[in-house]
Amino acid sequence: MFLLLVDPSDSLIVAVKPKAPSGLDIDDDEEDLKFQLPQSTSQWKKKLYSFLLNRLKLPDILLMAIFSLSLKAWILVILWFILAHVAHKWDLGPLYILGTGFCTIFLNLGRRQPGDVSAYSIFNEDFRELPGTLNADSIDKDIRTDQF
Repeated sequence: MFLLLVDPSDSLIVAVKPKAPSGLDIDDDEEDLKFQLPQSTSQWKKKLYSFLLNRLKLPDILLMAIFSLSLKAWILVILWFILAHVAHKWDLGPLYILGTGFCTIFLNLGRRQPGDVSAYSIFNEDFRELPGTLNADSIDKDIRTDQF
């Protein structure tokens, strides 16, 4: 099979599509790449997966997204959409979106363990900096001692 391409400079490019080597079963490779549920999955998840795959013909990437979230995460997503509808009815949609963003940021900040240092020296004991931090004092010191 030939592939003909014409580019804007009026050149003709011809490419030959290579044939797959004989004796290779390419369909097996595609089966390995498809999303599959683990053997330990509950019966109701297997039935739901079968329905979504066979009846609704959902693509694998969508099935992967659906089954990768926990039940708690799905409840939070559904609750968010319900509250978004309520916020829209009260004309608070933009504030709801901004509030969601701020809540997401603050809930994912995490906690420092004892002994951990912050990248910002003002949050550390004695304003201790991380090793290798570049600041004006270190540049001034390097210039004065001819190490720059």
